[in-house]
Amino acid sequence: MKKIILFTKMTSIQKHWEKALSGKYNRVHMDDEKRLIGILKIDTLPITIMLDELSLSDVQETLKELNQFPHANILLFNSLPEVHHASTLLGGNIKGYENSFLDKINLLKMLISIESGKNWLFADLTNYIINKYIEEAKVKEPDFIKTLTPREKEIALMIADGLSNKEIVNAEKCALSTVKRHISKIFEKAGVTDRVSLALKFK
Repeated sequence: MKKIILFTKMTSIQKHWEKALSGKYNRVHMDDEKRLIGILKIDTLPITIMLDELSLSDVQETLKELNQFPHANILLFNSLPEVHHASTLLGGNIKGYENSFLDKINLLKMLISIESGKNWLFADLTNYIINKYIEEAKVKEPDFIKTLTPREKEIALMIADGLSNKEIVNAEKCALSTVKRHISKIFEKAGVTDRVSLALKFK
């Protein structure tokens, strides 16, 4: 069973995470930052850490320290996630940002996504990041755009605009399977695995 560290000082969040991950992960609860850093120095095997942001004394300083451990996938959680604040924390080995009380199904999907090498951000944050760079995308196209077919380019720009698969299907007047196939090729040519990473290519 995969090991995961649950870092929170909030009993309600701990209980919620424990219940959601029961039977799926070997869970270790911590609420001391020095102990967490100490464990990561000793155990260098790949590990996922669920960090309750509000339980950290200084989130920026803690994240800076955690960046020295590339084997740790950091997932940040906040019971009241705010888009602009969250966007300032992304980078390093932070692989996700979500609401602390994310429902069980989506929490498990988040962990599976991270384990497969992708990132996971709450919807409003994803749209914020995509829209933040869209104006630049219209002026300056990344190099990989030249490798796309005309339709792939259209779809790549729609993804950068924040359109969902369903919205792309309606715009392109084609089947969902066709859109998914195009997106898979776009990701491959761009060297990315998710929509946010693709949008960031337009930065």
